[in-house]
Amino acid sequence: MNHHLVFYDGQCGFCDRVVQWVIKQDKNRIFLFAPLQGKTAQKVLGILTPDQKQLDTLILIENYATPEQQIALLGKGALRICWLLGGIWRVLGALSFLPALLYDWGYRLVARNRHLFFKNDACVIPTAEEAERFLP
Repeated sequence: MNHHLVFYDGQCGFCDRVVQWVIKQDKNRIFLFAPLQGKTAQKVLGILTPDQKQLDTLILIENYATPEQQIALLGKGALRICWLLGGIWRVLGALSFLPALLYDWGYRLVARNRHLFFKNDACVIPTAEEAERFLP
């Protein structure tokens, strides 16, 4: 089974909530997670420009560590996560097939204001069961 790697801001309360939500919805355990501040991000994201690796950027690598891996950023990454989760979330994820220009502005708006609404800067602390899904 292919896994998909989600990079998130490891010092953002909102990002923490999103990661916890994905874990809860991910019944097939297809997602792995790594903070943008971590060693995995340093190693794997070297191909991206500094603009693409900003801490407010969600980065999804579909089919991680396979020849078919693809990178999705910002709103497209978030919507692709919904698509890959399947079920009812696939309806929302279908928007990922539209041009990114149509939804990246909304993603940027939320990303710019996330610390205003979620002042908790807690890192994700995985349970023992979830720990294998988190990369350094």
